[in-house]
Amino acid sequence: MNSLFRWTLPLLLAALLVPAAFAGATDNRAEFWLNRMNAALRTLNYEGTFVYIYANQLETMRVTHRADTKGGIERLISLTGPQREVIRDHKEVKCILPESHSVLIERRYAAAHFPAAIPRVVDAQKLVAQYRFKDLGEDRIADHHCKIISIKPRDRYRYGYKLWIDAHTAMLLRSDLITQDGRTVERVMFTSIHYPKEIPNAALISTEIKPGYIWNIQGGSEKLPVAEARLAWDAAQLPPGFKLSLNEVQRLVGSPAPVRHLVFSDGLASVSVFAETTMPGRHELIGPSRMGAVSAFGRQLGNHNITVVGEVPPETVELIAQSMRLQPQP
Repeated sequence: MNSLFRWTLPLLLAALLVPAAFAGATDNRAEFWLNRMNAALRTLNYEGTFVYIYANQLETMRVTHRADTKGGIERLISLTGPQREVIRDHKEVKCILPESHSVLIERRYAAAHFPAAIPRVVDAQKLVAQYRFKDLGEDRIADHHCKIISIKPRDRYRYGYKLWIDAHTAMLLRSDLITQDGRTVERVMFTSIHYPKEIPNAALISTEIKPGYIWNIQGGSEKLPVAEARLAWDAAQLPPGFKLSLNEVQRLVGSPAPVRHLVFSDGLASVSVFAETTMPGRHELIGPSRMGAVSAFGRQLGNHNITVVGEVPPETVELIAQSMRLQPQP
């Protein structure tokens, strides 16, 4: 799983602007603005430029987003660093990497479970035990007057968020991911934005894919060998509020065999667990690793390698990795 970060980082950018659906909050003003934001992200077309800051790096991206009832379609183009383009439609996330003459495709459903700044659906009523919601007042982003909403964790197993919401359109203009001691470990912020009435199909189609590009398909449903299919994975201990939300088998780029993929979520933060048979001669992650807000922890369990990764504090992925267990099924 050593190629996990290398391949998933472009997909993180595609997920950063995924709509968040909030239902209720502990602060009535916060609830009002979060519900307005949810409606705006479902219904607004927008074009703009945003910066993504993580691990002392800064990426600048141009985004075109067309809203529809199926979740919208968007195209992101890198303006700094290596050339990169991401297109997210109703079925898949497509990452085009011109410098390596390659295209990475992942099912949209599977991609949503990779680390992302904000998940797609949140029920704040169910999160009160894990987070506090608060209206922090007003500010200005990209020359737009904003309301600031805080989502603060009650323990050390998850990050908090500060959200800047356009007071006029309710569009999310800035999102900070914050540690328990107040440090910002990740930031997504618009530097310019406008709202076209219509966005043509041509604006959402890649012009970078050329003949001869290598296509890598990741996340498709796969079948395990019979011996592996008889094994069941679970966690003996999870951080408070985390529950299993996905359990499937996928083919990942860089893995010669299908991989078991489990996702544990508290309704806001998500952690992915990848379990695969140990391959002789392959270098696997053992112990902790970190890149910005993304934490990972790897360990060997019998003849399997476990990699746990998520936009959560390091202690969260280590706790889950150390508690994973394998049980034969009849």
